[in-house]
Amino acid sequence: MKRTLIMLAGAITILGCAGCGSDIKFKSIDDIEKYRAYYNESLKELSDVSYHGRSNYGDGNIKAAAYLIGELQKMGIGPMEDEIGAEPQQATPPFKGTASPCGPMRFEGTSDDQMAYLQHYCLPLNVMRGAMQFIVDGNELVPAVDYVAKEFSPTCKGEFALAYPSVEKYTSVQELADHLNSGIYKKKFVVIEWEPYTETIGTNAFDRYREFLDMLQADKVAGVIYRLESKLPYFKARSYYVTPVPAFFIWNGLAEGAQKISVNMESKLIECHDAHNVLASIKGTKYPERRYLLMGHFDHLGYMGIENVHPGANDNASGPSMMLALAKYFSENPPECTIDFAFFDAEENNLLGSFYYKTNPRYPQENIRYILNYDMVADTPESIYLQVPEEGMAGYELIQKINMTFEEPFNFILDDIKDDSDNYFFALDGVPSLYFHTEGKYNHIYHTPFDTYDNISDIGFERLFTLTINFIDNY
Repeated sequence: MKRTLIMLAGAITILGCAGCGSDIKFKSIDDIEKYRAYYNESLKELSDVSYHGRSNYGDGNIKAAAYLIGELQKMGIGPMEDEIGAEPQQATPPFKGTASPCGPMRFEGTSDDQMAYLQHYCLPLNVMRGAMQFIVDGNELVPAVDYVAKEFSPTCKGEFALAYPSVEKYTSVQELADHLNSGIYKKKFVVIEWEPYTETIGTNAFDRYREFLDMLQADKVAGVIYRLESKLPYFKARSYYVTPVPAFFIWNGLAEGAQKISVNMESKLIECHDAHNVLASIKGTKYPERRYLLMGHFDHLGYMGIENVHPGANDNASGPSMMLALAKYFSENPPECTIDFAFFDAEENNLLGSFYYKTNPRYPQENIRYILNYDMVADTPESIYLQVPEEGMAGYELIQKINMTFEEPFNFILDDIKDDSDNYFFALDGVPSLYFHTEGKYNHIYHTPFDTYDNISDIGFERLFTLTINFIDNY
């Protein structure tokens, strides 16, 4: 059934929108279903298992980049060009394992014209595309269904006894680490209850556990199992280093009092792995110096083991697909201002794709009028979280006014600026920006193998698509 969107007739007065005037006329998109169909087509393509979870190892990210370039060329949209004054920039914070420049690389079968869209760089990457087996007291668990191996784990193979230290005794991760390094847990995996552990270390548990693992000594303890009461997704693949011992999160199949495990897990740290941003532009017809930067990452988690692919439909085949649909619209309806498109690789690897672009821009940052970031926009939009720095609040006010013209407005929730998507470095630097993130029916399958094309929704497409176009037309 066709979903309709009702826009208020006439003009609406917008306050606080620099340079856009006071009377704003809104346009509805008569052929919206054409763009919806293209969005769904692209989303289905990018989340197909043949893309191997669009990970930046193997050919998954290469195939995705080639698809994006091919679609842009069909629309007649050219690559983003280097401009005078595009000097290297600083980015804060400078994460460990940052991306670095490397020489030109050619995809097999591509032309010079196609290669012009790519920004090529290298990064360290720990991959798990080999054996992945975990057996508890004779019962084999299913990867990504019963447990996950944390992405920074080293190779581990053998049989190990289980031990159960009392986490509640310790007031800090250092005290707990010192206890595990005492020598009484040699050739043993320790089972740590996640909830008491998080109470011990306080907030930011998912950052602090890596710090804790780095404190452990492989000759004193074989590894760590975090046992959870409920399912834990794969989380970020920030696998740019390897911890001394492996770690597993298990929420099913590890009964209290289990005695032993058998593990066969293969990982490999690649010191300099190829990654690629895809950069394109539509030059403005009237104000080419005014630039809107639309961004979204196309990479995902890839495999955990040989067979367990993470398709990443919502996260984030949806963002690039929305950007392609918008690119199609603006290629057919030339904008007055320049529209830039940055399809980032390596977001799942500590935002290293956007970090590299931020520090190696194609044009001066001060030319960016506004940034719109699309990351996970294919869930049912019960809520849409917006990360907006202070410098972007005028844009947020305009977005809200446009939103209230819809028959069913989005429930926008302002969120803190976080290091969880590609707008982060720009927001820290005061660039006006918005980050769109839907959260609804399918949020529980985030970073799991179940994030497939069959588990997404386009119910919010028309509103977000129309919202973007009217924002750019009027800001």
